[in-house]
Amino acid sequence: MKKLITLSLLSGIALSLAACGGGSGGGGSTVVVTPPAPEPNAKYGAAFAAAAKADANSEPASVSAGDVVAVDPSAEPAPL
Repeated sequence: MKKLITLSLLSGIALSLAACGGGSGGGGSTVVVTPPAPEPNAKYGAAFAAAAKADANSEPASVSAGDVVAVDPSAEPAPL
């Protein structure tokens, strides 16, 4: 049993070294490219990101019907 364990360990070590290429140090052809960081305001939608990037002295964005939500202070709160 001990010989079987020793043989399997030596086989595993030999296979792992063979898979690594024996440590020749020739450098691989693998190129790691890190993705660009996402825009911080993009998660809120394209319109918000465009408005956030706008110049401070530019014309204000026009208000559309979905931008303003009417709030009724006497309404029942929504259940969580």
